[in-house]
Amino acid sequence: MKKILKHLLWIIPLIVAVSVISLVAYAATARSADTRYHSKLAKTIQVSSNNFQNEQEMPADLSCKGRATAPEVHWTNTPERTKSYALIAMDWDAPSPRLRLFPVVHWVLYNIPADRNDIPENSTNASLTRMKIVPGLNVAGQPGYMAPCPPLGTHRYEFRVYALDVDQIQPASNNKAAVLKAMDGHILGYGELVGLRRP
Repeated sequence: MKKILKHLLWIIPLIVAVSVISLVAYAATARSADTRYHSKLAKTIQVSSNNFQNEQEMPADLSCKGRATAPEVHWTNTPERTKSYALIAMDWDAPSPRLRLFPVVHWVLYNIPADRNDIPENSTNASLTRMKIVPGLNVAGQPGYMAPCPPLGTHRYEFRVYALDVDQIQPASNNKAAVLKAMDGHILGYGELVGLRRP
């Protein structure tokens, strides 16, 4: 029994260390793939919000510490041939900017009609559906907005809007990866708004 306990004393930390290293590698690979994906795109769209300024603190009401309401997001300077839009919000700093273990998908919207240039504040899945917008899945596997809830450090939340040359996309599933794949080759331009949030 003592021998088993001695083995466990070094096996458990080893397993933890290997798991952390694997997660760090996965997060770095995912971020590199994201960088490559966007490096070929024209960053021409101006994305803003009435709730916060770019690279500034997001209010508590948009986070898990407040009402967890979805922010207002609007965009300008869109390409002329745009037929629809998509929006994806990401946090690459989980659980901490100093130890990035996994990317967190906070919001996925697609098939946003071309005559829209905003997502209203406190939008719900029901209200978005009435606007003919499809809510995709967040990191919890649920459709709609998942409010920021950073455990450590100051996290950056990237809200990206994409202009597409098709009226609709039909991703294989409702998650971010499938939406990005379905958009590939149809993106006329994109823009980014970054909000900050602390614990």
